This record gives sequence, structure tokens and C-alpha cells, in this order.
Amino acid sequence: MKTINPYMPNQAALRGYSTVPATSDAKEYLRLLLRHKLGLFMMLLLGILLATLYLISATPVYEAKALIEVQERGGVADDSTGGTTDWNRPPVTEEVNIMLSRPVLMPVVEQFSLAYEVQAKKMPVLGDVTERVPALGKWLSGQSFASSFAWNNESLAIGNLTVPFEWEDEALTFTSLGGGSYSVKKDGQILIERADVGEPLIVELTPLDPMELTVTSLQALEGVEFDVTRKSTQETVSQLQSDLRAETSDENSRMISVFHRNENPADTANLLNAIAYQYRDVKLGADSNQSLEKLKYVEESLPAAKREMEAAEAALAAYRIQRGAVNVDLQNDLVMREVSRLESKLNDLLFDRDELTKRYTDVHPSLRKLNKEIDAMQRRINVERGKITSSPNVERDLGQLELRAETARRIFSDLDEEFQTRSHALGGNKGSVRVWDEAQVPKKPISPNALLALVGATLGTIFCYIVYLTLRSALSTVISDQESLERATGLPVFMNIPRSSAQKRLGTASAIVDPRRMLPGSSDSENLPAANVLAVKKPDDYSVENLRGLRSMLDDVMEDASSNVLMICSPLPAMGKSFVSMNIAVLLAQTGKRVLLIDADYQRGQIHKSLGVSQGPGLPEVVKGKSELKESVRATSVPNLYAIPRGFIGDAALREAPTEKEFGAFLQVVAPRFDIAIVDTPPILSVSTAATIGRHAGASLMVVKEGEVTEGQMNEALKRLSFSGVTVNGCLMNNSSQATASHYAYYREQLD
Repeated sequence: MKTINPYMPNQAALRGYSTVPATSDAKEYLRLLLRHKLGLFMMLLLGILLATLYLISATPVYEAKALIEVQERGGVADDSTGGTTDWNRPPVTEEVNIMLSRPVLMPVVEQFSLAYEVQAKKMPVLGDVTERVPALGKWLSGQSFASSFAWNNESLAIGNLTVPFEWEDEALTFTSLGGGSYSVKKDGQILIERADVGEPLIVELTPLDPMELTVTSLQALEGVEFDVTRKSTQETVSQLQSDLRAETSDENSRMISVFHRNENPADTANLLNAIAYQYRDVKLGADSNQSLEKLKYVEESLPAAKREMEAAEAALAAYRIQRGAVNVDLQNDLVMREVSRLESKLNDLLFDRDELTKRYTDVHPSLRKLNKEIDAMQRRINVERGKITSSPNVERDLGQLELRAETARRIFSDLDEEFQTRSHALGGNKGSVRVWDEAQVPKKPISPNALLALVGATLGTIFCYIVYLTLRSALSTVISDQESLERATGLPVFMNIPRSSAQKRLGTASAIVDPRRMLPGSSDSENLPAANVLAVKKPDDYSVENLRGLRSMLDDVMEDASSNVLMICSPLPAMGKSFVSMNIAVLLAQTGKRVLLIDADYQRGQIHKSLGVSQGPGLPEVVKGKSELKESVRATSVPNLYAIPRGFIGDAALREAPTEKEFGAFLQVVAPRFDIAIVDTPPILSVSTAATIGRHAGASLMVVKEGEVTEGQMNEALKRLSFSGVTVNGCLMNNSSQATASHYAYYREQLD
């Protein structure tokens, strides 16, 4: 259902304009940004400022790198595998977890005193600036209001700090007293009133555990404060773990790249090297313990294997002596050799099962698979032994004894060989971790990144500002383009008048004369000062060219008008109605028409300054009969253009402003003497002059400045005119960003 504004008499004739949809295409959005280009530029500067402050206040962070190789699982056990692949070796991720474990990190924490955190009390941003400008820091340190802040790289070193468990991760306040002395407070309570650097202290904190403290160094002026925290083991290790990062090229690689970040480049490299070698030592100790357990098992198994071998050989020798030489046929010999081979494999499987039993439970997939292989091997051995039972008893018994002796000799030989290998490897202290590249002291910080900070801050501020403009534009009712003006008023927009830089540079006339201005034909109309109007000073300006188009439209607008009076009005001040009135008057006069320009803004009218005529007597005086018509109608420097200024101002002048009937009678007398009379009225929402004068105008034009009037204000202005019976023929969009000079400039270039 279409809504019609009841305050617009000409609404029905212009319904097509009220249905113009709101535009949101790229061009409209670009125009929105162009209208706020100053704001975008300010946001750009703000982003640069924020990025600069961030770069000044942010502490540089350095990163060091070390390269570690993790060899096959077990280290010394690898030599006994004969080069075979260990499919159960732990992945590199497990090695990284070991590297980040407490047994590796805690010795490093103690070595570098990472459990102590000391922070000088600094003023945000300004404290970082003074580090780069020592003179400023020196001056601030001498001011009483800033005496508690650190300004010149003050430092405090803790040799020992032990606090009760309840106080871990809580800050203590150390205050420099000058001369190497300090005091300690916690939550405003004094713990140590005065102590000296290097003095070991024990503070009783009944019922809590005592606090032990030793300060090894203090470089600070009197009054400077430090926040000192004894971090818990969990917090310290967690912080160190967060500063470490490990990665590999792929999951099968045994090379680990370890990275560590810290604010001090030397500490970064030293701490990472300490972690790498501590990890190597921990792994070496674990491998040595595992190798010792395996060696002990082999050593304990050797005597029993030797006794079993000797017993089997003795039984075989005794049986041969007892039975004499026996020739065993070839088939039984092959069967016994096969049984011997299978039992040797069974022995290897049993040994592997003993190894896996130490590492996994019975339900582990590897152990269950190995048990199935052992059961299958035993069944095959039983089948082969069953083949021997069909042989003669002597041959069968002899074959079994030979098989037993051969098996016992092989078991003993394997155990003895493994014992010798493990003993030799353990004596050589062969490790499973190797540090290939030690960490070097980094030269450049990895953060903050100046380019990234600048780009991020500027884009961020500009993006936020664009979001703000978008939301404001979507929620605002401000008339910002021709379409929204037509949609809000239901009136046609005759012209978009672009911004003119030349108009901003124009001033008011410096020479104001007051000759007696007569009606057309007076000899005094010659030798007048030049009008300070854009159409006179810059006739080729593109704003003037747009107004020439309006001049052509006025012929159609005034054709069916009830009189030759044209009213130029606006809803609010500073819309540009006087600019339009003067320039359209000049352009009409240049066509040979006799034009009368009336300044009806009794209090703030400035037309007389731009046209170079005196202020009064003017419109109020001539309408009230206090001035002759020939004294009020002034000739200007523009041929065929005459003006009636605003007249003298003051409270009396406002009280004696012409009434509607007086103004109507005046127009009936003066307007027929000219081809067209243009009345420049005050703002509609400020005073009621436009509503009273408009009743006697043949046509009315509303000047609206882009982005300065809301739909509500526009409707209120039209409502007031409608109540007075004034019909507005159309609107002019002034200071428009939609109209540009590009087409006109191109046309002029082609003519030139």
C-alpha cells in the first residue's frame, strides 16, 4: 500500500517520484566514502598513531632454534637388532612430550632462576618512550608525582626467594630506599621495613611458613617500585612450555627443530641449549637403565643355558657309547634338522615376548600377536616330532638327543653373543639423542612486526570507521542523495549543483557605495563595483554550468505560474539558497531579462555584500512606505540585474516587518516592472517569512544541502508551506557529490 503525504498538494501529480527505491550499489557506497574522506584520512592518521604507540610500548621478542636428532629407540639395543626396523618405536610427538616434561625443564628452571619474575613499575607507553629518550626519563624521575615509576632501565636481581605456598604467584612490592637498601610490602602491609642488598633474610610469617630472601643487585633511584613474584612450579613450567615449540618435516623424520622465544636474545639461546642437552642427558639415562636391565637378563640366563647345553651333549655322548654307531637314514635326519630350526625360531619368539612383557600388558596388540605366533610354532614342532616316532627306537632316541644338543648349543651361542654386544655398547656409553645445531643468539626480533602493525592498525581503524558510516547511513534519515530527496518529498529534483572550490575562495565586496539607485534607465547604473558572485567571477565554473541548465528549466516552471515571482527557500540555514538566488539572477540577467532580486531575510541577509550595494533602506522600509521605491531598488554591476537589500536590522525593524497583505500589495506594484522577481527567503523552520511570502509567488524552489537535512525536517518544512497554501514546484540538491565536473571539463577541452 502506497503512503501519500497529505501536506503536499502536488503529491498526486508526482507519485512516480515517491516510489524511487533506495540505492545501495557500489557507486552510492563510494559516494558515501567520498563525502567522509576527511574522516577516513583522520582514521588513517589514528591507525598510524596507534601502531606507533604499540611499536614503542611492545617489548621485542627474539626466537632461537636448535636441531636435535632422535635415533632409533633404545640406543644401545639397536646394535643387537641387526639393522632391522623397530616397528614399535615411539613417534616423534612422544619425544617432544619428553622434552617438555618436568625432569627436563626443572633443572633448567633452577639454573636460570625462572621461578622469579621481576617487573619494574612503569607508566604505560610513556615508560617505554623514556627508554628511548633518556633525557625525558631523567627529567620525569625528578618529579614527585612520578618518583615511584621506573624511567631509566632500573633493575632488581633476586638471588633467592622462598615464600609460603599460599603466596606463590602473588606479587610482592619492593621499594628502593636509596643507597642499596629496599623495603618489601604485600597488599600494603610492610614485611621488611629496611634491608640491604646481599643480606640474606628470613621473615617469620606465623602461622605460615617463613619467607627467605636474598637480593643480589638493585639499580634504581629512591622511591622506584618493583613487583616481584615467586611463581609456582606448575606456573613456571607451563610458561616455559608455552615459550617452546617443536616441529618436524614429516612423521617419519627423527630430526626435531626446537624453537624458544624470550625477550632477551642471549637468554633465549642459552636457555634453549640448556634444554637440548638436558633432554639428551635424560634420554641417555633412560636408555642406559633399559640397556642395563636387558644385560642383566642375558647375564642371568647364560649359566642355565650353558648347563643345559653341557647336559644335552653329555647325554648324546653316553647314548652313542652305549648303543654304538648308528646310521640314521636321510629322512629322519631331515626331520630332526627341521625340528631344530623350528625350535630355534621358537626360542627367538620367547625371547621377544619376554622383552615386550616388560613394556606392555597382556592385552597389547603386539604381545597378543606374538603369543599366537608362539602357539603356532609349538604346534608345528609337535607335528614334526610326531614324524620321528615311526622310526626305530634307537634311531628315534638318537635323533632326539642330537636335536636337544643342537638346540642347547644355539641358545647358548645367541645369549653369549648378545651379552658381549651389550657389554661393549654400554661401555661405550652410546646415546640415542644428538644435538646437531646449537641455538645461536638471534640478532633481529620476530615481534613486533612494524609493517604488520602499521597495516593492521590502519586497516583496522579504517574498517571500523567504514562500519560506523555504513550503520549510520543505514539507520539515519539524513537526505544524502537525489533519490532519497525525491523519495522523502515526492518532488522532482531539478538539478544537482556540485561543490565549487572557486566559491569558497570568493569573498565579499570591499567597496560599498551608497549612490541613489534608480529604476532601469538611470545613468547611475554605470561604473558600479563588480559583483562578487560566482557567475560573474567564474562563469566557466561547473557549478555555474549546472545552474545554466536550471535557467532553461525555469521557462517551463514559470510558464503557467500565476505571477512572475519566484521564491527560493530552504528548510534550514546554510543550505545555499542565497548562492542559488544570486547566481540564477545573474544568469537570467545575462540573457537580457530584467531581473529583480529581493533579499527577504531581514536579519541575516548578505546579498547586498556580494552585489556591492548598501544594506538599506531595503525591503522593510519600502514596503512600510518609509522609503521611496527608487531608493530601495538598486542597480548592480550586472546589466539588467536590480536588487532590494534586506534593509536596516534591529529589534524595531523586526517588529515592523511587512505583513502578508503589505508584501502582496508591494509585489503587485513592483513585479510587473521586471521580467522576473526572485525572492530569497529565510529558512522555513527558523522563521515564518517563507510561508507568508510564498502565497504571492508564482513558483517556489526548495534548496537542500546534501547530507544536512533529515527526512523529518524536510517533511516539517513542506507541511508548514502546505498549511499556508504554498506549492513547492521542485527541489535543488546543493553541494552534491553526485555531480562532477568531469563531463564539462572534457567538453571544454574538446572546444579548446
